[in-house]
Amino acid sequence: YKGQAGMAFIEETESPLFLWGHYMDTHTPYVPAPRYIREVSSDLLGTHRMLHAHTRTGLGWEVGERTLEDLRTLYQAAVRQVDASIGRLLETLSADGRREETAVLLAGDHGEEFQDHGHLAHYPKLYDELIRVPFVVDVPGTDHRRIQRQIGLDAIPPTVAELLGVTPPTGWEGQSLVSNVRDGEPLSDDPIVSVTVRGEEVTTQPIPRSLDDGDLLVSVRDREWTYIENMNTGTEELYHRPSDPAEKADRSADPTDDERDVIERFSSIADGHAHRLHAQTGDTPGE
Repeated sequence: YKGQAGMAFIEETESPLFLWGHYMDTHTPYVPAPRYIREVSSDLLGTHRMLHAHTRTGLGWEVGERTLEDLRTLYQAAVRQVDASIGRLLETLSADGRREETAVLLAGDHGEEFQDHGHLAHYPKLYDELIRVPFVVDVPGTDHRRIQRQIGLDAIPPTVAELLGVTPPTGWEGQSLVSNVRDGEPLSDDPIVSVTVRGEEVTTQPIPRSLDDGDLLVSVRDREWTYIENMNTGTEELYHRPSDPAEKADRSADPTDDERDVIERFSSIADGHAHRLHAQTGDTPGE
């Protein structure tokens, strides 16, 4: 549900309720309502010029700066549109008298690239512009604070399960955040793992149906380092985000001793995760 359907669901459903809202506005192609384009462009840009930007794009090759700026504006307008829609859902909860008894979790499933690493949209990659996403947990009766730790999205299902008093399946690897949110318990500082599949069929339709659709890429990320490995070819990348936030300077070719230690440690984590994925899906692991 989203928008009017979500609001109607809240108004028509007695407590307790569970509502999943999935917004596609910030997913390419970006087609926000004209009012949001005007809001983010100070009333300077019209809908026709903005939407024409999509006719000048493919996967991102040879896209000019004007097109990039137009696409960024469209994306910002789409974000504004989602923000307004979520606001209306929260207002509906308040009007219905249930806002203070309803937990709200908000997260992005992936970001969008504007030629940061040579493409547009979300070509299968594991750099920060695609895997670093917003994640907000609002539980009634808890203090507001920002936690300076990275958290995997696999925490969402067990968190929702605990809030609802439901026992999660044993196969879930994520850990509930309820004690961290309610009681302020410190979060684990373990590295976070992300995966994607890249192949010719995937780039045509960037939603892999199985691990056999292409090469499996696994990233391992902590507070400082991003490590990416192609599990089929063995290709490695290593980025030090404090000194290289755009992840442009790959340090894997000539690593220092400390960097080599990071590569070895994170490669072991990536390898273990890849093997668990293959065991769970029954797909054939890469050689």
